[in-house]
Amino acid sequence: MKRTILTFLALGASLVTAGYLIGQTNKAASVPAATAPAAKPQPLFKVVSLQDAAAVREFQRNVQLVQSQRQAVIELLSAIDKEKDAKQKAEYEKKKDEILARLQQNNEAMVKNYGFSLERNYTMEIERASIYMLVTEEEAAKLEAEQKAKDSKDGKKK
Repeated sequence: MKRTILTFLALGASLVTAGYLIGQTNKAASVPAATAPAAKPQPLFKVVSLQDAAAVREFQRNVQLVQSQRQAVIELLSAIDKEKDAKQKAEYEKKKDEILARLQQNNEAMVKNYGFSLERNYTMEIERASIYMLVTEEEAAKLEAEQKAKDSKDGKKK
């Protein structure tokens, strides 16, 4: 089973880091095994199990929401630093405070519902997946009949 690593804090930075780590992996491969340090995997603690695809989609939407709010706060902080006009700076501050309050509230809800916080990095392990294909109604009926025949045949063997 493969692990899929998702860093929810800084997607752009994680892509750059992934590219960097790929380059580092190639360099590490050329180092003799005797001199390469033994990498000890960091322990993982299961935070939540999402029971179905709808729950996964909802979780992803919620993560995207808090990430976008976090990014908006970062952009407003940058704009505040660059702004010379005091009136515009005050507007940016007010908007930042509003978004930050919502972000804190949403982050608390994420901790309560999922054990997820923007303050940490997470690894998502895909334990089960379903794959679907688009078919015509005739193909669907044929495939369902074949599946039922296979299931009844497998049931008789047991």
